[in-house]
Amino acid sequence: MSQFIHRAFGHFLMNESVGDGGGALTVDGGAAAFAALLEPPAATEQEQGAEEHEEQAAEPEVEAEQEQKAETGEQESEQQTFTVKIDGKEVEVPLSELLNGYQRQSDYTKKTMEAAEVRKAADAETQKAQQERQQYHAELQRMAVQLEGVLEQQGQIDWDALRESDPMEYLKQQHLFQKRHALYQQNIQEQQQLAQQFQHEQAQAHQSYLAQQRDDLLAKLPDWKDEAKAVAEKTAISKFLQEQGFGDEDISSITDHRHVIVARKAMLYDQLMANAKVQAKKVQEAPQRVVKPGVTSTGTPDGRTTAMKRLEKSGRVEDAAAVFASIL
Repeated sequence: MSQFIHRAFGHFLMNESVGDGGGALTVDGGAAAFAALLEPPAATEQEQGAEEHEEQAAEPEVEAEQEQKAETGEQESEQQTFTVKIDGKEVEVPLSELLNGYQRQSDYTKKTMEAAEVRKAADAETQKAQQERQQYHAELQRMAVQLEGVLEQQGQIDWDALRESDPMEYLKQQHLFQKRHALYQQNIQEQQQLAQQFQHEQAQAHQSYLAQQRDDLLAKLPDWKDEAKAVAEKTAISKFLQEQGFGDEDISSITDHRHVIVARKAMLYDQLMANAKVQAKKVQEAPQRVVKPGVTSTGTPDGRTTAMKRLEKSGRVEDAAAVFASIL
C-alpha cells in the first residue's frame, strides 16, 4: 500500500501542475489528485452502451435457460411412474400415461353424461307424445259415441213419410245423416291408425327390451357366446323347468335374464347334488380296506369319511365339492 501511494504521489509530482501558471504542486492539490486516483474512473458513453447491449443480450439467454429448466422439469415429472392395479395385476405406469388416461376418462364421462341427458330428453318427449296421443284417442272415442247416438236417432226416421210430407226437411236430414256417417267412418279410421301405431311402437320397445336382456345375459354368461353351448344349456334348463312343473307357455314367456340365471343355478345345483349322492353311494358300496372304516393307518379318520359326514349334515354344494376332491 505504501509503495502504491509513493508511486501515485511521484506521478503527480512529476506531471501535474496547479493553476494556469503551472507552479509547484501544493498540499491541497496533491490531496485532490490522490482522491481522484482512488475514485473509479467514470465510464464513457461507448462503454455504457456496450454494457447495456451485453445486458440485453443476456436476457434471452436467461429466458431460454428458464424455459429449458421448465421443460426438463416437465420431462422428469412425465417420467415418474406410479403403481396401479389393472385386471388384478400391479403395473408401473408413467405419469404422462396416467394424465392421458384421466383426460380420456373425463372426456368419456362427459360424453356419457351428455348422451344420458339427450336420451332423458328424448324419453321425456316420447312420453309427452304418448300422453297426447292417448288424450286424442279418448277424444275420438267420445266423439264416436256421440255420432253413434245421433245416427241411431236418425235411423228411426220414417224416410218415406218424411219425403212425402216435407221434401225439404227430408233432403236436409238426408244430407245431415250422410255427413255424420262420413265423420263416424273417419273417426273409426283414425282410431284404427292409432291402434296400429301403438302396436308398432310396442313391438319395437319389446324388441329393444329383448336385445338389452340378451346383452345382459351374455355379459353374465360369456360362455353362451358359443352358440352350441348356449343351445345345449337352454335345452337343459327348459327340461329342468318342465320337471319342476312349468308349462311350455310359462317357459317361452321368460324374457328377464335374471330369471334365466336363477333357473340355471338351480339346475346346476340339482345336478351337483345328484352327482354327490351317486359318488357317496359308490363310496359306501366300495370294498372295505383292512384298516378300520373311517380311520387311517395312523388311527385318525380319513378326509373322505369326514367330508361325507359333513355333506350328509349340511347338504351344501361346497361340501359336495369337498367329497369329489377327496375321491379324486
